[in-house]
Amino acid sequence: MPLIDITYPKGALGVDALKTLEATLWSTALRWEAIEATASNATVAWVYLDERPRQSVSVGGRPLTQNVYRINVRVMAGFMDQKRIDGLARELTDAVLAADGTPGDGSGARVFCVIEEIPSGCWSIDGTTWTTVFTAGHLGLDKRRVEAMGRAIAERPRIEVIAEPI
Repeated sequence: MPLIDITYPKGALGVDALKTLEATLWSTALRWEAIEATASNATVAWVYLDERPRQSVSVGGRPLTQNVYRINVRVMAGFMDQKRIDGLARELTDAVLAADGTPGDGSGARVFCVIEEIPSGCWSIDGTTWTTVFTAGHLGLDKRRVEAMGRAIAERPRIEVIAEPI
């Protein structure tokens, strides 16, 4: 259930590159989360392609000399282990650089990819909170994996601080 934001400078990606990224990024993320890329599951795999004016992006306080990209992926805790995170980061980075189509100028890094795990119970769709176990079951994950997620969350629950009544 990924939420993907890619931020890039104006003009870095052409129309065909954007279409390719829109068509592939969501299913790539679902695959790394071990979620089948069905039409139903696609409804919770969102991609935002966020073009910014070139002058609003800098590296080290200096204007850009090459296209740079920020990929921010939010996934629900419990769906990714380190191997999956590494694979997702590599594949999304490769997809963005392929879409860019330029070799860069060798002046430094071109892609920052941050994968954030959102704790169970902190993800909401249309005002309804989706926990990790509910989401895994809803998306049709293997029953043993769903049960393992439930056990893991029970062993390491979120820190709850009792607050004043709302």
